[in-house]
Amino acid sequence: MNPLSQALSRKGNNFDLVRLFAAIAVVYGHSYIIQAPDGTTDWVQNALGFDGFGAFGVYAFFMMSGMLVTASFDRQRSAPRFVALRIARIWPAVAGGSLVTIFVLGPLFTTLPLREYFASGATWANLDNFSTIVLKSGWALPGVFETNRFHPDICAPLWTLPIEVRCYLIVLVTGVAGLLTNRWGTTLAAALGLLVFAVRLHLPHLDIGLRDFTEKPGGYSFWPEPFFMIGMLLYGWRDRLEFYGLGALGLMMVFMVFRDTAGAQPLFYLAFVYGVMWIGTTPLLHRFVPRNDYSYGIYLYGFMVQQCVANIAPHLNHQTATLIAAPFILGCAALSWRFVERPVLTWCRRRLARTPRSLGVPMSTDTAVR
Repeated sequence: MNPLSQALSRKGNNFDLVRLFAAIAVVYGHSYIIQAPDGTTDWVQNALGFDGFGAFGVYAFFMMSGMLVTASFDRQRSAPRFVALRIARIWPAVAGGSLVTIFVLGPLFTTLPLREYFASGATWANLDNFSTIVLKSGWALPGVFETNRFHPDICAPLWTLPIEVRCYLIVLVTGVAGLLTNRWGTTLAAALGLLVFAVRLHLPHLDIGLRDFTEKPGGYSFWPEPFFMIGMLLYGWRDRLEFYGLGALGLMMVFMVFRDTAGAQPLFYLAFVYGVMWIGTTPLLHRFVPRNDYSYGIYLYGFMVQQCVANIAPHLNHQTATLIAAPFILGCAALSWRFVERPVLTWCRRRLARTPRSLGVPMSTDTAVR
């Protein structure tokens, strides 16, 4: 028996490996839209007819985050500690990325004189990390990537951060209300999260209405928020859940049988969730778990570096462009982890996190991306 509750121990899972796969999938998916069209398209999206590598990477990130962030609150049982740990996880890498964007990438690629570049308010607006993380304000620099196919975004994946923050708020509010202490309470919390997802609040007139479900993120056929709520459910029912390779294979075969029916997409997402959790918990992959969690850095810096390659050589095919970008993306992610993310997380955990033993719950990783 290897229930999910046991796999949540720090050395009992492959969640860092799942996040690494997810980050690589996002980078690979972006390669099709950043480079000039070379006659090829995302083969996964072609085969399925709805989502591709990038979308599945984002979905996996949100599901892992929903499970591990819920575990974090349950372990801390403290709103201030939870908020501090969430800030420590999501903000430092963004702050570091904004500095790299302004002082490295901008001067190298702007078409403006440096004096004019640094005198522009648009340059310094990228230091407003609050707007980036909470208000969905992306990075854009004057004179940078003006000829790129995906102009003017410096880091398009930033659009997911405000969504992640709203999901954190759902965990915080339901946790403070005492709903995350048992499986049925966590189920109710996830249901409330889905209700919040289905409702739209329009400011400044405070008009409340249902979400327009015909509007989906660009290039996606679904939304990331429900996957976060699935992650919450997975944590709530961790003692009752166990994942097997044959089960993942069986669900995929069921999807293949019904792939031409109206139920194909829900069946695939079911197989996807089960398969990701099997990868994240199977002992067969323990040896491949990376020692360092570069996934967030790859997620943030991947698009930036790919934009740089596209600016220099826009007509490279997407595979060659990705191979050229890969070592630079990995280098940026490693530097971010080594000198920004890990030091802040270590400092914060040592001073703020409660001892897991005092709560009687298993230790779980608290490095969920975004």
